[in-house]
Amino acid sequence: MSFNYGPNYKALIDALQQGGVAAAAEMSNSRRSRGLATSSLVNRLGDKIDTPQSPQQAILTRFEKVKKDNDSLKERMKELGIEQDPVTEELEPPVEDPDVNTSGDIIDFIAGFEGFRETAYDDYGQLTIGFGTPATSADQTITREDAMKELSKEVMKARTVVLEAAKEFGYDWSDNQVDALTSFTFNLGQGNFNRLLKGDEGGLRGDEEISEMILEYNKAGGKVLPGLTKRRQAEADLFTQGYNS
Repeated sequence: MSFNYGPNYKALIDALQQGGVAAAAEMSNSRRSRGLATSSLVNRLGDKIDTPQSPQQAILTRFEKVKKDNDSLKERMKELGIEQDPVTEELEPPVEDPDVNTSGDIIDFIAGFEGFRETAYDDYGQLTIGFGTPATSADQTITREDAMKELSKEVMKARTVVLEAAKEFGYDWSDNQVDALTSFTFNLGQGNFNRLLKGDEGGLRGDEEISEMILEYNKAGGKVLPGLTKRRQAEADLFTQGYNS
């Protein structure tokens, strides 16, 4: 996770490091751009210090403290299982494992992992909205009710892919196995589903190997994500254990 400052802050820091008239002018411009008075008490920007500092040094000291605080926050969020999406840069909270042994509703199962978003967003190069379904435009919005309808349509498409593969390749999957693979296909697409079944060699995998390989698909943007790891584990459990009710 990284904390990036905008170009205005970068210009300010560069000027402060050089000092002199340019630094004073950049400080004034920075405050004016934020609607602040040009004259201010610089010590408000920094911590209390025992020895006198120039205005430039006081602000640089403050920026350094902010960086340390951000690094500390980063470590704390990592401990809590919170990660920043490498593409959207949004914070991803830890995902609770759905009770897959007592729930037989694959729609709710998938919705629980996807989460609801009212506005369209970029999801690793795909414009997405609602509960992880395709968006039609970057400024699209959707209600939760309509999002559930779209989710149901997309889940049925993924389920059709799974059932057609079962028929074509002679798999005798139970309902819970079909549900698990439907969730996998909805999330990762038909191409990854086909690779799950065939591997790189092209030969068909058995059920036991499929359940093990499901766990390998837990990366996005080249990184292992806790949310995807939990989702793959839940799908593998559903595939092997089924529903209790």
